[in-house]
Amino acid sequence: MDGPRHHYAALDGVRGFAALSVMVYHLGHWLDVPGLAVNSGLAVDLFFCLSGYVLSLSYGGRMTGPKSLSMAQFFRRRLVRLMPVIVVATLIGAAYVVARGRLAGTDIPHLALFVAVALALLDLPYPWAPHALGGPQVFPLNGPQYSLFLELFINLFWWRLRRVDQRYLALGMIVSCVPLLYVTGLGGDVPATFWSGLPRVGASFFIGVGLYRLAPSCPAFMVNPAVFAACMAIMAMVFMWPVGLSRGVEMVWITVFSPLLVLSGARVRLSPGLARLSLWGGEISYPLYALHYPVFCWVNGLFQAATHHRMPMVEMPLIGITVLGVSLAVLRGIDEPVRACLSRRRGGGDAAFPRGRAIYPVAGAGVTAPARNER
Repeated sequence: MDGPRHHYAALDGVRGFAALSVMVYHLGHWLDVPGLAVNSGLAVDLFFCLSGYVLSLSYGGRMTGPKSLSMAQFFRRRLVRLMPVIVVATLIGAAYVVARGRLAGTDIPHLALFVAVALALLDLPYPWAPHALGGPQVFPLNGPQYSLFLELFINLFWWRLRRVDQRYLALGMIVSCVPLLYVTGLGGDVPATFWSGLPRVGASFFIGVGLYRLAPSCPAFMVNPAVFAACMAIMAMVFMWPVGLSRGVEMVWITVFSPLLVLSGARVRLSPGLARLSLWGGEISYPLYALHYPVFCWVNGLFQAATHHRMPMVEMPLIGITVLGVSLAVLRGIDEPVRACLSRRRGGGDAAFPRGRAIYPVAGAGVTAPARNER
């Protein structure tokens, strides 16, 4: 991608906190510990909003004109960005199913497993997955992958309509999807709610697109550090609230506070130390989100096989540390090298994995970090 690289440390920190919140919620849910980050599923909607904003920022100059990207070129870039970690997560999940079946002496549904792996590697859902594999989740080997399918779907839909005035496109999609989302509720991960994932991703992604287009004209009071700090506090309170929120409150988060968090986070400048922490959180957020389900299966399965007891207060930190370690190892050892290699093979710069390091402004100083700006 030609021109200056845009990157915002504060938004990386937001992404990192949201991914960690999702993992905490799932650990509590899977280990039967009530009240842990119960509403962190709303982080998915925040991810979609961030995606709409950041992709508009990254690819706004490539939508039309002599340097525009074709549908195939854009699709390839998104695959390069998303698929290396998805492939690793799929293989870890499939290996767990096989190992569990052999150790337990139960039948392994080999054909269904082959279908699940093939579809996951194509980032496509498997609505009829048997329970033995992880059904009724539409991605039985890695439940959270449903949001990555929705992400790629909305990315391609957006790029297909790239020549449409983005302001009117965003407005039309928001007006269409938000009422549908209120009616259908949040979903997308199981067959019963699968189709509700479309208005869900459509609403938040195009709110992000609209934010990017309207950002230059936003009043200054909406983007000052105090607003960002208040929105961060609201995010923490919403995600960590120990009981489920009403649909009305969820919609307020999706349509008001999540967008305001993105908008203010794009303008705020952090201290150097906090910026480094936030940048690291952004780097680890995607592999952590994409890998925590299959890694949980392995650690929990081995722990249960060794102890024959469920001890959440022991398992939760053990799983959390393992997930962070595996995520960092996959990021450094597989994801970054593979994306760099694919970018070099294509030749030239790449928004999916820019070369070199960039200096990002934080509170009048500069923080050097790898230049990457997409989920």
